[in-house]
Amino acid sequence: MTTAKPYTTDPAELGFDPEALRRKYEYERDKRLRPEGFGQYRDAKGELAEFMIDHYAKPFVRAPLTDEVEFAIIGGGYGGLLAGARLREIGVKSIRFIDRAGDFGGTWYWNRYPGAQCDIEAYVYMPLLDELNYVPTERYAHAPELLQHSIDIAKHYDLYRDTCFQTEVTGMEWDDTSKHWIIRTNRGDAMKARFVAMANGPLTRPKLPGIPGVEKFKGHTFHTSRWDYDYTGGSCEGGMNKLNDKRVAIIGTGATAIQCIPHLGEDCLLYTSDAADE
Repeated sequence: MTTAKPYTTDPAELGFDPEALRRKYEYERDKRLRPEGFGQYRDAKGELAEFMIDHYAKPFVRAPLTDEVEFAIIGGGYGGLLAGARLREIGVKSIRFIDRAGDFGGTWYWNRYPGAQCDIEAYVYMPLLDELNYVPTERYAHAPELLQHSIDIAKHYDLYRDTCFQTEVTGMEWDDTSKHWIIRTNRGDAMKARFVAMANGPLTRPKLPGIPGVEKFKGHTFHTSRWDYDYTGGSCEGGMNKLNDKRVAIIGTGATAIQCIPHLGEDCLLYTSDAADE
């Protein structure tokens, strides 16, 4: 029989000082906390609307919809896909996905920057692995695999059947007479749904730095969640040969920057900046 060792905070026994370590992490955290919160960022609208451009889908025009579906799901990421999959499993046939993106994938549709990778183990993060009989190729999957898994889920459960991609919901109201939701979009839609699932999230919208005059910069700019490979060349695996004669600056030194900097460093002269450095 063994006896559990009593809990201790004695630095001599632990080999490190827990309080000193805590102070170190608090110091680094406090450098990054801003009292204005999300107010430190600029919205991608007006003069900055170009940061919302979808570089991965071809624009199209369609007539506004005023039809009726049983179930509408707003958002085509993993959350929405899970909802759609489970609804299909119980026999729901009339399902419509609505998403600003040009395909399924959610954050993995938008984030295709070089080196993009998930920081959660793929076996936990990627849904419906058993149902699709799929085993992730890496412990921490890269973005292309995560995007492809989204597409595979949609195909497996026949979720492409009645989608409204490149469509943004602008309002939703309950019609007590018809007992349906009226969903309005930026395409003039007023479609009806008996049930609505909200599976939209904040990670698809660029957060722009609140730098005075940022909109006056005349060089080519884009957000990592809207990576412009037409300009840089290459792909999510690197090889951005169109940057060979360019000086490139990255604003931000978080996980996204850390992932894409090694690829950029191979192809251009690179500068980085972050408010936390000040």
